[in-house]
Amino acid sequence: MSKDLVLLYCTQQNRPFNATNLADALQKEGVKKATAQRYLDNLVEEKKLSFKESGKSKLYYALQPEDVLGKEEVHALELEVKTKTEQVMAKKQEIQRKMRELQTHKNQISVKEIREETTKKTKENEEIMNKVKPLKEKLMAQQQKKDEERGGGEKDALKEAMKAQKETEKKFVTHCETWLKRKRAFRDIAATIVEGSSVKEKDLMKQLEIETDEANGVEEKEFRALLDGLKKKMRADEMNKMMNKKRKLTAA
Repeated sequence: MSKDLVLLYCTQQNRPFNATNLADALQKEGVKKATAQRYLDNLVEEKKLSFKESGKSKLYYALQPEDVLGKEEVHALELEVKTKTEQVMAKKQEIQRKMRELQTHKNQISVKEIREETTKKTKENEEIMNKVKPLKEKLMAQQQKKDEERGGGEKDALKEAMKAQKETEKKFVTHCETWLKRKRAFRDIAATIVEGSSVKEKDLMKQLEIETDEANGVEEKEFRALLDGLKKKMRADEMNKMMNKKRKLTAA
């Protein structure tokens, strides 16, 4: 039992002892110098303590890490600890990134809000289309009438028709631009949703039960061509009007 006490004391103190100062420290436990010397030598033989010779005396101390593992083994363990620490830090950073992504998705509009906004924009587009379509038909009819009136030489009717045509063209341009603007806003919303999720735009439309203009036979390209032509014509008319006014002022 005293030998175990010597081992425990040396381990707890973790500093060098010789038989004399160890006996002094454990004299209350009945350990004398000769006994302490015998226990110390036995513990060294059992490889539970280490010692170093200092002149004629021996210094005994608890086993240190280098006494248990070789320097190469200790170095390998240190490298392993460093590698594991770096891996843990990388995992923490990855978790933080995932948390930020999750928070971003939480801040995005909900499916319910998407449905409400989509329904609203779809209704607005339908209303615009209902207004644009008859305007287009009326414009074409007026153009035809204009051609007929030119052939018949009815100048007054032609003048009225041209005035009505210009008004119709102006309304068509206004409504068509509004339609395209809102359609572009709707596309931007859809693109934002698609970019923030793994759903394709086609699947999103199907999921939200949205019927696009293209699905109903409405070609945006056709309306854009007509719109560009009208805007170009309106600019030319405005330019001619300014030139005529300038010529009148010069003549006066």
